[in-house]
Amino acid sequence: MNSTPRTLLAALALAALAAAAAAPAPAPARKLVVWMVGDDRIPRLLQPAVEAFRAEHPGVDVEVRDVPWADAMTKYSAALASQRGPDLITGSTSYGIDLGAKGALVDLNQRAPDLVRLLEQHANPGALRAVRRPDGTMHAAPFDMHAQLQYYRTDLLPRAPATWDEFMAAAKALRAKGTRGFAQQWGNTTWLGYFPYLRQAGGAVYDEGCTQALLGSPQAVTALRYYASIYRELQAPTDSWPDADGGLASGAYPLIQSGTWQLSSIDIMHKQVAGHWAAAPLPAGPTGRRTALLGGTVLGVTAFSPRIDLALAFMRTVYRADVARTMVDSALEMGLMWLPAGRQDQLAALPMPADRKQAMLAQLQDAEGPPNCPGWLRYEYAVTRAVQRVVLAGGDPQTELNQAAAVLNRALARH
Repeated sequence: MNSTPRTLLAALALAALAAAAAAPAPAPARKLVVWMVGDDRIPRLLQPAVEAFRAEHPGVDVEVRDVPWADAMTKYSAALASQRGPDLITGSTSYGIDLGAKGALVDLNQRAPDLVRLLEQHANPGALRAVRRPDGTMHAAPFDMHAQLQYYRTDLLPRAPATWDEFMAAAKALRAKGTRGFAQQWGNTTWLGYFPYLRQAGGAVYDEGCTQALLGSPQAVTALRYYASIYRELQAPTDSWPDADGGLASGAYPLIQSGTWQLSSIDIMHKQVAGHWAAAPLPAGPTGRRTALLGGTVLGVTAFSPRIDLALAFMRTVYRADVARTMVDSALEMGLMWLPAGRQDQLAALPMPADRKQAMLAQLQDAEGPPNCPGWLRYEYAVTRAVQRVVLAGGDPQTELNQAAAVLNRALARH
């Protein structure tokens, strides 16, 4: 028979429970959560950065989730309202300006000045201008980019047109030969499609200080009048995403304008045209500039993240030269063209034909992202409306652009 009193056993049990309760619980594993806009392939693009970061931070997990473009702003706004959500996000170029103004993103100048200095040295200049407010505040870093290029059938067109006039003449000559001439695959009849012509003509949406809209200028009117002539005289398709690359392959559209992603996809998707196409920068406008639209995404740290310093450390990993280069190579293995906007210096080593690479690098040096002024993301529709009224309904360019400028100026006054 056990001689230990029951009261003593009970006391020992209680003491053991108390000791267990007092003992520190195992520390939960630290984790960063990244939301990336795009389809379900997008998280794979970041995998080289995740692996490099884990090698330096073995106790930290990184979870990368894709967010469809159509849902992105809704999900981000909900996260801001609840102060809960991801530690890092990607989004369109204007997201950094818009979400930063709402206090949703960390100011990189304050929290990571070393990263800002690195970007100033290695980022694409146009991409960097697009993410900085006029006062220099930067809430997101350029992540990836694409720019417009001309693509043409070398067996049907001896060389790419170098000016607006040459472009119109070449497209008309191609139509006279029985083809459909020209198609644009990025931003038809929206501000996106009009923007390069605006810049090539010497115009701008806003002044540099974001104090007023400049869309009523003679340069802006010249650009819109010319842009409308592409659809009226050349009968170019007006739908938002025509099968331009398919038309390039079939010969229906021997001359197209599309994004730099075509540099890797044409030979994969249209093997029958391999060796019979080339790329070139856009035709130059009246100023001699060949400015292209620069699209892409940005990467930022949410201001409500409980792990801001760790998230900034992850960003520093993303912008390391070796990591950016590995991300480029990994994307190519997936059949994708991923161009690091924050490490443009890594593009010279891209494995592609020299003439295509030269065209891409030349165009990236003369490319501009969306305006960096407050309210642009919300009111860009005013410019698209002006473009469509002119292109599709025969409206007067001066009148329509003046009305768009009035909308943007009212928005500036509210900010």
